[in-house]
Amino acid sequence: METRHDILEKAGHKTGYTVPEGYFDSVRSKIMQNLPEYQESKPEKLSMWKRVQPYVYMAAMFAGIWCMMKMFHMMTSTDLSLDNPPESIALAMADLDHNEWYAPADNTDVFIIEDDICSQYSSFDDFKKDFDNSDI
Repeated sequence: METRHDILEKAGHKTGYTVPEGYFDSVRSKIMQNLPEYQESKPEKLSMWKRVQPYVYMAAMFAGIWCMMKMFHMMTSTDLSLDNPPESIALAMADLDHNEWYAPADNTDVFIIEDDICSQYSSFDDFKKDFDNSDI
């Protein structure tokens, strides 16, 4: 540690950089003398198109977005509901003999059991009373 104090005493605390006296007093005036004269420009008179141009571009952008959204809406299919069924389902529902698509021949027993249960119970609470021990 003593050697470090010796080095600081030998070198001192100066950085080695110095500025001549009165330099900052005269530097501003020297810079201003070397600059070229400022030429004041006259404001440009904007034409009607230059004033309206940003608004026209913004209106065109919104019109483009509206057209794009309209096209996306037209390309998507409508929601399925009972009021608006697809054509194939509407034709099948209109068919008088619709047992083929409603109850296939191999699952007829399931529908008979379901009809039997529906005729025995008038509500879900009645059904639950009979099967109280089960987790329904």
